Amino acid sequence: MIIAIDGPSGTGKSTVAKGVAKRLGFTFFDTGAMYRSAAWMILQEGIDPMDVEKVQEAMGRFQYEIKTDDKGERRYFVGPSDVTEAIRSQPISQAASQVAIYPEVRRAMVKIQRKFGHAIDAVFEGRDMGTVVFPDADLKIFLTAKPEVRAKRRYRELLSKFPDLGRSITFEQILHEIQARDENDTNRSISPLKQAHDAVLIDTSDLTIEQSIEKIVRLKPCRKRRYPPMKLSYRIVYSMARFFFKTCFRLKIYGLNHFQPGAAVLAANHASFYDPPVLSISCPEEVHFLAKGSLFNIPLLGKLIRVLNSHPVERGASDAQTFRTMVQLLTTGKKLILFPEGKRSPDGRLLPIERGLGFLVQKAHCRVIPAYLSGTFEAWPPKRKFPKLFGKMACIFGTPIEWEEFEGFEKREAQELIGKKVEQSIRDLKAWYEAGAKGTPP
Repeated sequence: MIIAIDGPSGTGKSTVAKGVAKRLGFTFFDTGAMYRSAAWMILQEGIDPMDVEKVQEAMGRFQYEIKTDDKGERRYFVGPSDVTEAIRSQPISQAASQVAIYPEVRRAMVKIQRKFGHAIDAVFEGRDMGTVVFPDADLKIFLTAKPEVRAKRRYRELLSKFPDLGRSITFEQILHEIQARDENDTNRSISPLKQAHDAVLIDTSDLTIEQSIEKIVRLKPCRKRRYPPMKLSYRIVYSMARFFFKTCFRLKIYGLNHFQPGAAVLAANHASFYDPPVLSISCPEEVHFLAKGSLFNIPLLGKLIRVLNSHPVERGASDAQTFRTMVQLLTTGKKLILFPEGKRSPDGRLLPIERGLGFLVQKAHCRVIPAYLSGTFEAWPPKRKFPKLFGKMACIFGTPIEWEEFEGFEKREAQELIGKKVEQSIRDLKAWYEAGAKGTPP
């Protein structure tokens, strides 16, 4: 379960989030510490936070870890350096706000956050947790408070931690910096600070920390099923097909930890008539796909593919019509199977990914879950009229590719990059499987 807490600085987000996590027995994830850690590295390397190119280039060297010390306290590391205390200084805070507006920095951070979030029950706090990083969070909170109250809290916090600062900083300075940071965070083009439409607004100006924690704990929803229930008709056909492939082809499924809730394109290699059913029954929830309209006129087959969430594409239908159908499915939270090579491979080797995949991802604002299918080509290649009924198959799901990773790129370039990344992911999954399928799929 994920609880996302957003809001401007000085609202008590970190303290409240820690308290909520402790009360619920969840893991607390301080996303602000990540950005501060990146800012620390930037300053340590003598890079000006305003130098976009150098900052984004430096993110390729950013190695971030969270460790627990003997007292159970969390420590933040950049490479071998413990930066837990160092990242709380005012210069680091200002630099963090600056580097956080850069696309490459945000892409790197979002990837780390999602990796943690989909594996544990956690409370995440930041500025775009409920709007960008975890739009499907189980509970979203937006904390706010009057600027003067937030400045007073920040001023007291700094003086308590660093008494010597009393001679060099003033309340007015802190207030000005908070207002400037609010302006910067709310007006940036990439992932601006804003309240998610379904987030609960809590003003902490007149609340104690404990009162804020109590409000959020009371809002915690009941634990949801990891995957939505299947329709009875879908479940029956799904179970029968799954039994067939598990029994006759010893189907193995890897990487289900990568299978995340919400809309997604399932993009796999395509070399066999077996590919659509094998990919469908490897998924733990209902999926949708497109099929030729003529298939729906075949008595038994037509009924079967309707049950399996197939949507007809009529002969002569324009690309725009087909595209609208796919976008509509994705924008309503569905998962859509797509074979982005555009046709079945005649020899089983992966063909180049067509640009339409990137165009679809950009338009629908959804993630891509890459998948590699092994053994389907050997069982039923395109040139064979009838399939084999025995063999060995596997379906491997890879790390999701998020559309936000390509924010900031020109549209055509982003579409090409999405295609290249999906193609490389499928190749990496193939290599992982053929090397022995050890550990977690890449």
